[in-house]
Amino acid sequence: MDLYRCRLLSLLCLCAHWTRGTADTGPGQLYPPSNITFEMKDMFCLYWTWTAIQSNENCTLWYKTEISSIGHKGPAGKTTYLHYAKSLDNRVNLNENITLKMNTLCDNRTSDVKTFTSSLTSGNPRTMVRNMTCIWDYKEYVNCTWRPGEDTPPNVNYILRYWIADGDSCPPRVNKQSTLFRDLLDGGELCQNYTSYSGNTFGCLFRVDPRMEFKKFLAVVMDRSQNIRPYIYFIPCINSIAKLKAPVIHLKRTPNNTVLVQWNVSDTSEYDLEYNILSNTDKQTEKVAASNKEFFNILPDVQFAIKVRVALAQRRICSASPDDPVKKFLWSEWSEIKTLPAVTGGRITLIVILLLVSLVIIVATILLLINMRRLLILICPRIPDPGKVISRDFPQWLQYGKPVYNEPKKEEVSLVSLLDTQPSSSQVEQDLKWKQ
Repeated sequence: MDLYRCRLLSLLCLCAHWTRGTADTGPGQLYPPSNITFEMKDMFCLYWTWTAIQSNENCTLWYKTEISSIGHKGPAGKTTYLHYAKSLDNRVNLNENITLKMNTLCDNRTSDVKTFTSSLTSGNPRTMVRNMTCIWDYKEYVNCTWRPGEDTPPNVNYILRYWIADGDSCPPRVNKQSTLFRDLLDGGELCQNYTSYSGNTFGCLFRVDPRMEFKKFLAVVMDRSQNIRPYIYFIPCINSIAKLKAPVIHLKRTPNNTVLVQWNVSDTSEYDLEYNILSNTDKQTEKVAASNKEFFNILPDVQFAIKVRVALAQRRICSASPDDPVKKFLWSEWSEIKTLPAVTGGRITLIVILLLVSLVIIVATILLLINMRRLLILICPRIPDPGKVISRDFPQWLQYGKPVYNEPKKEEVSLVSLLDTQPSSSQVEQDLKWKQ
């Protein structure tokens, strides 16, 4: 019986020690914080508070936090305060339950991890809109589109509200009171220009300030009667959804079989360009950063067709953090296809000229071969052999006495003198008649 009482007393003492441990812990024993609550500082800042444990530790207590959602692991942090604020991060799905994992740190000791799960919005998830996307027609309109949810009730009157903000830091706690997310939905700008088809609203178009580059953008789609669960669309930098206008291109043939392609981008001077050469057998895609490009070895009789598109330069695409996986950018629509027609007959003329030149060269070569002997005599005349000349002419001279040269013949030359002659009788009579 005494043994039974001893065991019961030991068990009661142990339970009392466990119960007291949540309020007063001894050295070497840590517990996670309690009474965790979740609210919002503003539309872009998540905010958690908790109650500290009472501890006799001679060290500074740190609280390690890690935010995550279904299928997404978000940022982690560490603080000595009894609250934790974190700007919205697209690594965390704001339309799913958000989980905060916390534990207490003291020197090299760590408490167990405590998990706290909450949600920004409430309602049936199957009533939220789906496939929501927003595109910023650079420095003009933002166009948001969506599809109705799977279990959307009929005759839903959708509305879209949006917010734009600077910076990534949350406001200090003393400057602004925390509140629930649903209490903030009445703020923001209300979109007015909705797009509908067959009585169903599937989009909205609104103009924004052209100077809103590099700012945070958040939009919420809900209904006026609150019959569906709100859908949150967040972009940490609006430049990542910017879409430029399609460029205007011009083509020109230049000497040496070169084609010069020029384009005009009116929205910005900082962009990347992609071109696509269209032909029957060849298709190329490259990226360049200039206002023109030359294409070489394009023969005049070959048709040349090209189209281009542009996007904001990657250095103008910002993100909420260096680890942000969303660093994509949107290409503009393809420009109108520009074509340089082939110059008909140009290649045929070239071939005919080459054939004629080849034929002339062949005929000249044949004539040259036929008259080679005569040409050689004209070019290099034969030099007489003195020995042969003497052996042939010297005996003939001895036999006939023929001089070796022809002496000029001497001829008598008579001088002609002018002599006076007597006129005849007929001439005298004519002169007399003339005088009369």
